[in-house]
Formats: sequence, structure tokens, C-alpha cells
Amino acid sequence: MAHFISIPENPIPENAEPFEFEAPGGVNIRGGFFPVDNPRGTVVLVTGWSEFIEKYFETIRDLHQRGLNVAMMDWRGQGLSDREQVKETKWNGYFQTIKNDLEFFTDTQVKPRFGGPYILMTHSMGGMPALKLLSTGNDGFSRAVLCAPMTRLFPEPQNKITGLAASIASTIGFARTQVIRSKDYADKFDGNIYTSDKARHSLFRDLRLAEPKAASQSPTYGWVNDAIKASKAIHADHALDGIKIPVLIITAGLEQQIDGEDHQIIAASSDKISVETIPGALHEIMMERDSLRALYWKAFDDFVAPVFKD
Repeated sequence: MAHFISIPENPIPENAEPFEFEAPGGVNIRGGFFPVDNPRGTVVLVTGWSEFIEKYFETIRDLHQRGLNVAMMDWRGQGLSDREQVKETKWNGYFQTIKNDLEFFTDTQVKPRFGGPYILMTHSMGGMPALKLLSTGNDGFSRAVLCAPMTRLFPEPQNKITGLAASIASTIGFARTQVIRSKDYADKFDGNIYTSDKARHSLFRDLRLAEPKAASQSPTYGWVNDAIKASKAIHADHALDGIKIPVLIITAGLEQQIDGEDHQIIAASSDKISVETIPGALHEIMMERDSLRALYWKAFDDFVAPVFKD
């Protein structure tokens, strides 16, 4: 039975509803509905690599204060969703699959439960399937806000070198092998490249300790291989011409986890995409210090305001 991970320092939002649904291929996905009284609209909020729903309870409360319902899911292969099916496929075609999961979740779970207008909101890895979905011409959302989207893992030429190594490793049978691990940022605050807020950093560590099954380890060579292939696809000429709705990329001024400079390149490829930088922010902008989060929410509010004008 679906449930939320509960720890005292991270209270579950009021009226939250955990559930499971079956995605294409028979995969069980964990979801969460977070309704608000007298909603103005609905946000579909999707996470980054190694994350899960509970990390975003504070963000959900921020959205509730704006009169917005929230719907979330754990990506297949992450959190408390099915992991075994992904292992069987060795992550081949993963980003196309989760693009389809995002569309399926929105159409079959979110829209029958919540009314619009609908805003798509993503973090990091979640930005890749979002861009892939929007590039198909999907106009089921009024706006999309992509926080530090993983549009490219590394600057070139490192990206090409890593991609070649991951491709070779996957081809010769190491697709399920974890890449060489860096220090676990969830366990140590000093020197981490994700957030400068110690309390929020500790919160995610405590959530992982409370439910080890929800935690992810280092990505595998298969995952890296597919991530780089997906990135290459969205950089192809005219790949994003199909985007029909306004998209805002909010990028971290001190980004070190992914190639933040690539956000300008992606934006230049579509007149529907704009970029705003949060100076001084590390990768997890929504989990940053209050002063930096305030800048994020100012950018969000200004961008989505036209959706709610009478």
C-alpha cells in the first residue's frame, strides 16, 4: 500500500493522498495528490535523479500558499516506485520511457483528479523528459518552469568523452554497473555542491535514513549512456521547434552538478524558452537558503502570473 515517509521535521502536507498507479508496461508508480481549498490551478511537480516525493513537502506548501494543487510521482526506478523493470532493461531508452510516464500520469491521473490551468514544474533530471514531452507539441500545460534542468551533464568535450566511455561500458555488459562514486552529498554538508542551506541538506539525509528503500546510489553506466543520448537528441537542429507553450529555465549561478551554461544554448534554440539566473545559488535552488529561494519564487510568480489573469 502506498504511503508517505514521515519524520517529525518534515510534516506531511494537510490532506495529502498517497496512491499507486500502473504505468505502461505494468510498472507500479507511487504518486501523491496534494489538494488545496479553492484552487486556482494545478502544478505537476517532478523530481530529479535520486529524489523522491517527500523531499518536496516544503515546496508543496509554498505552492499551496499560492492556491495551487500539487500532483507528484516517483519516477520509475526511483523512490518507492518499481525499480526492477528498469534494471531489466539496463536503463536503455529510459528518458523516452519516463517522458511517456509523465504524459500518462498527467492525462490519466492528474487531470481526472484536479482542474486546470496546469503548470509543469521540474527539477534537474526531470527537465529532460519535460523538454522531450513539450517538443512533441504537447500543449496540456499553460506554462513550464524547469529548475536547473539537466539538459547536458558536462561541458564539451567532457560530455563526448564520458558519453563514449558510457556507451562502450554499456555495450560490453556493464550497463548495470555503478559509475565511480563521488562523496555522498546527502551525508556530508561541508563541500557539497547542491545546497548552502544546512538544515535542508540534513533533512534529505534524514529522509533517506528513515526509508533506505527510497534512496538511490550512484547512477549506472547504462543511465549515463541514455542521459547523454537524450541530451544529444534535444540539441539536434530544430529538435525543440515543436514547443508550443512558454518555458522558463531557472538556472543556478553557482551550478556545479550539471552544465549550467548549456541552458543559454537550449534557450537560444526556441523562442518559447527564456532563462533566469539565481546568483549565488547551488544546484538545488528550491532547497537553498531562504534569500535564494525567495528569488526563485519571484521568478516563478512573475512567469506564471499571466495564466491566472481574468
